[in-house]
Amino acid sequence: MGFLGSVLPFVVLIGVVVVVHELGHLVIARANGVFCEVFSFGFGPSLASWTDGKGTKWRIALIPLGGYVKMFGDADATSVRAAIPVGYTGADMERMSAHRKKPWQRLVIAAGGPVANFIFAIIVMFFLVFISGIPHYANTIQVGEQDTPAYKAGLRTGDIVVKANDIPITEFAELRTEISKSAGKELKLRVKRGEQVQEVTVKMYDGDGATRKAWSVLGVAPMHIFSERVGILRALAHAAIATYSIARDNIAAVAKMLVGKANVQNLGGIISVFSLTSSSAEQGVAAYVYMIAMISVMLGAINVLPIPVLDGGAIILSCIEWIVGRPLPKKAVETVYLTGMVVVGCLLVLGLWNDLEKCKFFVWVESLFR
Repeated sequence: MGFLGSVLPFVVLIGVVVVVHELGHLVIARANGVFCEVFSFGFGPSLASWTDGKGTKWRIALIPLGGYVKMFGDADATSVRAAIPVGYTGADMERMSAHRKKPWQRLVIAAGGPVANFIFAIIVMFFLVFISGIPHYANTIQVGEQDTPAYKAGLRTGDIVVKANDIPITEFAELRTEISKSAGKELKLRVKRGEQVQEVTVKMYDGDGATRKAWSVLGVAPMHIFSERVGILRALAHAAIATYSIARDNIAAVAKMLVGKANVQNLGGIISVFSLTSSSAEQGVAAYVYMIAMISVMLGAINVLPIPVLDGGAIILSCIEWIVGRPLPKKAVETVYLTGMVVVGCLLVLGLWNDLEKCKFFVWVESLFR
């Protein structure tokens, strides 16, 4: 696959999941009487724009990586009582600004983005399953790079996992469950290689004692897929359960890393997303569309984390204000948001650092000075 063939699927994926997220905010904001001034497909200079009947300016921007919605009275992420824009009155602000809405209204507006991501993913997965059937992944594995726990333990591509922690394994989903349970422990596997059966113990951690860091990724993928045709209700149930499982696992993984109970090297960044997107596009339309749905769930899940600057932080602050019955001190909110920005910034930098390490970028840089 050429450069354009790799970049275009990534740009489309990011654009779709972010626009879906922002549309969720816009729909719920409008339903609560908030005037949305601008909805932008992408960032940077505007290439085209139009204004709809409700006064919202829709624009297509030069850089197609995502988008945003600007609500009336928005100044910045920390504005509790935003300044009154030129040409408007205090009454306009009270009526049209999200900042002046009741706490429960701000809560549902913040939740609109993640909920839209989840609903979008359920719809996409439903149609994939209804058309193609429920995918079942065989217990024959494909092993990743040499620095993965799987490779270090002696597992190789083509191995068939027949037991994990004494639990019989017939498909990859069962193995994934045991991998998740074994984070920070030893994962005992029985594998069949050719005519031989071997016992393999994988250490799902680094270090020991107080310095032990848990691994939640084994470094294997299924080699073979087979499908089971199902009806509408089962397809819908499967899509909902799959969405819930992906969201739960991602929230749990990030939470463990934040409290030091999981290895931060598990965190991937934008390069990991690019690699996964390119790989899925090479596998065909169905795999690529499923990847869009999965990244949509991941975006929604990350955004519900109770970190200020994310939607989850806004939800928590709105809940607190709802309970205490009065606006929170502006200085305190600004401090909380600043802390959240630092946390999110550190996570983004760490994800990028891990990606660069995996692709041997630092080794390459070092070689330039030898």
